Amino acid sequence: MALIGLGLAFLVAARRPLPRISLRPRTETQVDALMVARLLALAVASGYPLGRGFVEIGVRVAEPERAAIDDILGRARRDGLTRALVETTGPLADLAERMAKAQVVGAPVGPALEAFISTTHDARRFQAVEEARTIGVKLIVPLTLLLLPGFLALVVAPFVFEQLDGLLGTALP
Repeated sequence: MALIGLGLAFLVAARRPLPRISLRPRTETQVDALMVARLLALAVASGYPLGRGFVEIGVRVAEPERAAIDDILGRARRDGLTRALVETTGPLADLAERMAKAQVVGAPVGPALEAFISTTHDARRFQAVEEARTIGVKLIVPLTLLLLPGFLALVVAPFVFEQLDGLLGTALP
């Protein structure tokens, strides 16, 4: 009976999607330019022009990205998309600069987006590897404080008690 209950619990747990674990917690005010670029590449690959792609992804992203995209779109309505992209500052500046260059020279936006995605992804991966290389140094003190008392209790303490017993000639508890 317990085996059936365990089997049912496993089936229920297996159907539930696993939560995604982010190595870098995202703050509420941090704009993810890589996510915006990926969504924009999807919109452009679906046949939307660049401006309409910004509109489509602007309504589907969280607040920090939405505010940055709304800023670009507001200036695009007033000054034109290319000029708005050139004048963009902040977290989407590099993406906007690449899109503006593609617009000015008449190059396809898709390959420019893919190049930006690849470059940004590689930079993030390199940064993650660099942070992983320093984790050993950061964990030396906590691991020492965690493992040293156990090592002393299991290895050194019996030896010390044995030596004291031999020196004093009395039985220690």
